[in-house]
Order: sequence, then C-alpha cells, then structure tokens
Amino acid sequence: MEIDGFVPLDEAIPEGLDPDAIARAKASALRMLRARDRTPAGLADRLRKKGIDEPVIAHVIARLEAVGLLDERATAGRIVRTELRKAPASERLLKMKLRREGVTDAVASEVVAEELAAVDLTEAVEEEARRWLQRRPGLDAETAKRRLAGRLARRGFGGDVVWGVVNRVVGERG
Repeated sequence: MEIDGFVPLDEAIPEGLDPDAIARAKASALRMLRARDRTPAGLADRLRKKGIDEPVIAHVIARLEAVGLLDERATAGRIVRTELRKAPASERLLKMKLRREGVTDAVASEVVAEELAAVDLTEAVEEEARRWLQRRPGLDAETAKRRLAGRLARRGFGGDVVWGVVNRVVGERG
C-alpha cells in the first residue's frame, strides 16, 4: 500500500460537496492509514468522530477503495493471520474480532475459513497448551487443568476441544 508516495487521488468533486472538506478528510484518512491498517467501516467511524460529514466520508472511502488503499478483505486477512500468530484461535473468536473492526459478516466468514484451512487447529492448540504448561512447572494437575481450560475457552474453543486437549496434554505431563 503506497501512502507516502504519489497516490492518484485527484478526481472530479461531486456537486454539493465542499472540496476543502474532501481534502481535509483525505488527509486525515491517509494519516490514519499510515498509522495502521483499517477496514472501510473502521476508517469511516474514525472520520465520523472527527466531525466529517457523511457524504464526504462516503466519497473519500469510495475513492480510497478505488485506488487500492483501502481493502476490507486484505485487512481482514492480515488481522486473522496476526491473531493466529499470537495463539490458536477459534473461528468464533476470529469472526468476533473482525466484526469489531467493522468487517462485514460475509467477508469475515470467507477470510476466516480460508485462513483456518491452512492451519491444523487441533495440533496448534495442543502445541500452545504444551508450551503454556512448560512455563508453569510448579502447578498441580487440577490447577493446571482449570487454568489451561480457561485460557483455551477465552480463545473461543468449545468444551469438547478444550477438555480433550487439556486432559491429553496434562496427562502427558504426568
């Protein structure tokens, strides 16, 4: 995404919109995109908080999408990959995080399905559980099970997955 270099954002200003307001909104939007990746909905929310009028926001968002600086699907993919690098996460948790960022349900479902297809989630969850247990050698089995189950549940996994992994991994430890 090229933001600092030349970006062809010049276009005909629709009748009824203030060219100065559009210029200020574009400048704000580009600063926000330089700071971090945003979805169209997330960027629109931030522009609204700055007091920019809705028609100006719609115009700027459409223009940024047209020149490729704003791409909901690509942003959603980066969010999911980043989250999965931190720790395994369930489909439900990933979709919730994407909705919070303003990604539409349809795009969220597609992106999460694509990204999770590339990962063996059961193996990743077990490996994360083993690492978690290795960092806590002094925990007794019951405390380890309870805390590990809580951690996996917070990552969005259901009871069957959580307790299957917890019993297997804590059982391996002895």
